Amino acid sequence: MHSLIQLSIVVLLLPLLSFVILIFFNRRLPRRGDFVGVGILGTAFAISAYIFWTVIVQTYDPAFRVAWNFTWIDLGNVPGIGPLTIKMGIVIDNLTAIMLAMVTLISLLVHLYSTGYMAGDKNYGRYFAFLGIFTFSMLGIVLSDNLFSIYIFWELVGLSSYLLIGFFFEKDSAADAQKKAFLANRVGDIGMWLGILILYSQFHTFSFAEIYANLAAGKFAMSNAWLTAAGLLLFMGCVGKSAQFPLHIWLPDAMEGPTPVSALIHAATMVAAGVYFVARIFVLLTPDALHVIAFIGAFTAFMAATIAITQNDIKRVLAYSTVSQLGYMVLGLGVGAYSAALFHLVTHAFFKACLFLGSGAIIHAMHHEQDMRWMGGLRKHMPWTFATFTLATLALAGLPLTSGFMSKDAILAGAIGFANVEGGGVYYIIPVLGFFSAMLTAFYMGRQIWLVFFGESRTHLKPADDHHSAHHAHGAHDAHNDDHHADHGVHEVSWNMRAPLVILAALSVFFVYSPNPLDGAQGWFMKMIKTPATVVASYQSAVGSGHSALKELPSAEAAGEHASEKGEHTFADPRQAELAHTSHAAHYTAIYISSIMVILGITLAGVVFVFKIIDPDKTAETIRPLYLFSLNKWYWDEIYQATFIRGSLLLSKMLYWFDRNIIDGMVNGAALIVRNVAFANNSFDKYVVDGLVNFTAFSVNTTGAVLRKLQTGKVQTYVVMLLAVVFGYFVFYFTRLIY
Repeated sequence: MHSLIQLSIVVLLLPLLSFVILIFFNRRLPRRGDFVGVGILGTAFAISAYIFWTVIVQTYDPAFRVAWNFTWIDLGNVPGIGPLTIKMGIVIDNLTAIMLAMVTLISLLVHLYSTGYMAGDKNYGRYFAFLGIFTFSMLGIVLSDNLFSIYIFWELVGLSSYLLIGFFFEKDSAADAQKKAFLANRVGDIGMWLGILILYSQFHTFSFAEIYANLAAGKFAMSNAWLTAAGLLLFMGCVGKSAQFPLHIWLPDAMEGPTPVSALIHAATMVAAGVYFVARIFVLLTPDALHVIAFIGAFTAFMAATIAITQNDIKRVLAYSTVSQLGYMVLGLGVGAYSAALFHLVTHAFFKACLFLGSGAIIHAMHHEQDMRWMGGLRKHMPWTFATFTLATLALAGLPLTSGFMSKDAILAGAIGFANVEGGGVYYIIPVLGFFSAMLTAFYMGRQIWLVFFGESRTHLKPADDHHSAHHAHGAHDAHNDDHHADHGVHEVSWNMRAPLVILAALSVFFVYSPNPLDGAQGWFMKMIKTPATVVASYQSAVGSGHSALKELPSAEAAGEHASEKGEHTFADPRQAELAHTSHAAHYTAIYISSIMVILGITLAGVVFVFKIIDPDKTAETIRPLYLFSLNKWYWDEIYQATFIRGSLLLSKMLYWFDRNIIDGMVNGAALIVRNVAFANNSFDKYVVDGLVNFTAFSVNTTGAVLRKLQTGKVQTYVVMLLAVVFGYFVFYFTRLIY
């Protein structure tokens, strides 16, 4: 077994060990065992960093890949199916190495941050145990080499998120949020499982490598439509986990969990899983499937951004920001900007984790106040939080010199190139929505910065009933903070909450990824994460015809030094080559347009919230229908309540009526008929059959009783009887003679 495989297994099992220790023994350990979680995740990150160094820095090969698997289940030769075996395995390539380092680092920082944020909570030890199982589940997805094992860990991520979103289960809102997340993800996961079954029905394997090899050999016997359907069904898993339209509704409500959990869910684990999975199945997605994915991503990015601009809860703004940025990633994969989408996945993980942990620091300092309308002036009291939060905000908005600028613009360049290759028209909607979403992102993040950190404190303007409701909204887990903040003074957070913010903010700067702040393609990430070695091509003629459905790409060496230096990709399919070329040509166009849009967004936020040139309240009143449309989240919850939920309730009532009146009526009617027939049969048996039998017995008995009188055994009796007979005969005879 390769040493990297062995180390990756250790990384995978360490968070599970943390979970087992803490779930059973946290009450017996000092500080409820938080040092166990932090120490184990620190070890996992150290090993992951070594794997990252070995694969990315030392090896520096875009085609690096090592794999190992074993037979987990062997059912032999199953009638009608054939040999049925299920293998489990691990694969390590460049993407795996990067994801391992990212997940373990953010999880470690969340563990460390939580030692301050969650201190004093009555379920402190259980909280760290849940963080461990969450991290274990995500690492399982990252390391899996087949669809079946990914699905197992996929469901474990769903379970882990359920436990953490509803961590404060005493609150109805938290319990409702965890159920909402669980049910929304079940919809996506069912589709994902159906897609897995379609592929298994064709190839009798779950292995990515074997499925791709079979596709390359043209062994997909079904039509192109079936392969498209399989890809879209698999994509449903991403729609659920990565909160894409129409299953995006659960993610904002997931804010009911502890704030550090929000950082973990929104940055490195659950929502990242969906995008990562689409990247793993990218080579089997047909052009039709990719078009659907691109449009869904573009619409999700735009829709969530329009909702974020009016939200007042500091975490809810960031939640919708996450949905929007995930839309960018899905958009990138849909338009073929594979490397750019994954680049944004990584950069977003760091600056979004920084933003969520920063919001947690603000909420902690504000005695768990989350409404931005009652904040203000915090930059004076929380300089470290202000600096790190602002830097992460600039990265999210996509300003130059930040990581978000490089990754987001690479996606937008890919969107322009995609629209050009497809001939424009309706396909230009994708980059237009992408650029407009960038402006909205700059606006709502600028709004957040101004409301939270600038101006004067507005705590005194908060209505008394809001104070009361806020207290009850957080009461279950916030009571322990009252002693710590008896003076009600706002101050900077402790070092264990501050250090993660500084590290994550530093990872949001451009030089971590590329020496050129204007071109991420020249950095290590884009050079190491190439489009997979096979790409879908010519499905219409190849699928089901015995020809190759996939074409091999040249190796990195064959692609030439020029292409490697420029970050370009060389494809066997001319259409893919054209897409790569047009995307590269649109790079600076995307930079110019997005920079203008970002500046417009920030300027507009300053005009409204800093210089007060435009009164936001009057503007909201002027465009009240649009304002309410955004504030109420496009009324998606109400729409789902009126359709799917009430429809489900109506269907259940109809089924109940049908069961009670039709099914039960038929059963009860049949029972009544059988009962009446049985009663008639019983009466006939009792009075007719039994009556005849009893009458016969009575007759025989009576006759026997009479005859028994005659059978005395005495000669005298028989003589008398004989004389009586003779006498009777003579009487009868003479009577006849007389008459």
